[in-house]
Amino acid sequence: MKDEPIMSAMSVPVSLGSSESSAPSGASASLSSASPGRRAPESVADVSAPVPSPKPSLGERLGQWFGRSAGKAGGQGGGPKDGRDGKVGKGGKGGKVDEADGKAVPAKLSPRAQSALRRQLTQCLSARLTDSAANEAARDFMTRYSAASREEQLALLTVVADICASDGNALAEAGKDGDGASAKRAGSGGLAGALGSARVRFLKRFNALPDGLPFLVRWRADMLDHRAALPGLAALEDDLGSLFSTWFDVGLLELHPITWDSPASLLEKLMRYEAVHEISSWADLRNRLDSDRRCYAFFHPRMPREPLIFVEVAFVPDMAADVHSLLDEKAPLEDLRRIRWAIFYSISNTQPGLRGVSFGNFLLKRVIDELHVDFPKLRNFATLSPIPGFTDWLRQLSPQALAEALGPKRMKRVAQEVVQEVGQEVGQEVGQEAALASQISGAQMVAWLQTSPERKSEQALRRSLGEALAAHYLARETVRGQPRDPVARFHLGNGARVERINWHADLSKKGAKQSCGMMVNYLYEPDELDANLQRLIDGEPALGRAVSRLL
Repeated sequence: MKDEPIMSAMSVPVSLGSSESSAPSGASASLSSASPGRRAPESVADVSAPVPSPKPSLGERLGQWFGRSAGKAGGQGGGPKDGRDGKVGKGGKGGKVDEADGKAVPAKLSPRAQSALRRQLTQCLSARLTDSAANEAARDFMTRYSAASREEQLALLTVVADICASDGNALAEAGKDGDGASAKRAGSGGLAGALGSARVRFLKRFNALPDGLPFLVRWRADMLDHRAALPGLAALEDDLGSLFSTWFDVGLLELHPITWDSPASLLEKLMRYEAVHEISSWADLRNRLDSDRRCYAFFHPRMPREPLIFVEVAFVPDMAADVHSLLDEKAPLEDLRRIRWAIFYSISNTQPGLRGVSFGNFLLKRVIDELHVDFPKLRNFATLSPIPGFTDWLRQLSPQALAEALGPKRMKRVAQEVVQEVGQEVGQEVGQEAALASQISGAQMVAWLQTSPERKSEQALRRSLGEALAAHYLARETVRGQPRDPVARFHLGNGARVERINWHADLSKKGAKQSCGMMVNYLYEPDELDANLQRLIDGEPALGRAVSRLL
């Protein structure tokens, strides 16, 4: 048996506020916490005779049924709508942060310091790659930037952006007087080509330094953070992203397993970088690296102690339907001689500076090949994946769009449930109640799906509607011809198939917030990956039978 569990899977009902609710904050709290275990009044003064009150309108009754009147303040779970939780921002190293928007305030550089910095950067931009003085200037800048506080780094970035956004006379000459390849590019592209070649040579100069590549990865992450405020960085950041596509080509990456015997520094990074299911303790990490688990990561030869992306794998007898059973530390070890499924339950990118560099799709295929070597009889590969964009998409649906997504049959079931729940005391208005069912918004549906009803019929209806909406979202909702959900876009782009929607598969706060507790299995059949990818290109993503029946 494994150690006692550190995490517990708790269902967290979430209720949404509404501007239409007129209940005071005390009543709101009472509604949101009502349950069969409701406490008794604390004193006799709390008990009073019933006072006649105006009969709620049909709209108010419908709103109460969908939990609309629970909790007026904040977003999901009563938290701030803007996502700020009072935590200290990314000031780091003593950097000052603007309390109004959480952004760093750039340090003030003296005119003399700015002039010296400009001369240093211009030298890095203009000189040949073999120029030792320019290479030393680049080393000095890299050291200074790495040791600076966040506000000082922003000040340095501001100067870099200003130089990159200048009229470029000096940079044009730099492009023409540089190495042969840069000069050729400048000649073919005029001023724009000269500017581009100077920037590329500038970035290659840093890459040639011993610790230059890790620095550039971190530097691009900062550029992405400040690109909107410093538009002059856009061209430099684009050039660096293009170079990364070559420097981090999958043919250059190395796949290595991560085990409990790996260096402690690497295990600490695994805990810090885990982005799907938080690793809560060393015991939790050890459970994920046990004998019936595997973890693989891509590394770059010049960043041997820094995983770029990693995947966690569990061996189970059946396709996993919930993450809590996979993370249960008390669960017995699986007999590796009898395993039938390999479940990829967490894939985490670790480097924000490598955004847009695609090597995740190669990771799973490489891992499947590795597993085939260790377990020749293993044939079934699937994920247990989150649906991170589901509630955000559902919440913004209008009543008409929601009705179209559910279809007439399911809307009829919703109307029947509304009549049963709300229309018991107003039989003469049942027809109006049924009509109100077609006025339910996506935000109301989210609040309703995130509650825990007592009646089995309502539980079944919630599950039916939730799974149907998730199937529609994954299979039908697109942006520029690609699946709207980022995880679906990743796996379907790899040639996987949407195999099954799992209700109440992730009952953590995060799971309830992003997908009403649902998760999805993407099936990887090595012989079908290319055909499935072609279906996606044709606008018809591959779906399993269980998902097709939900549409």
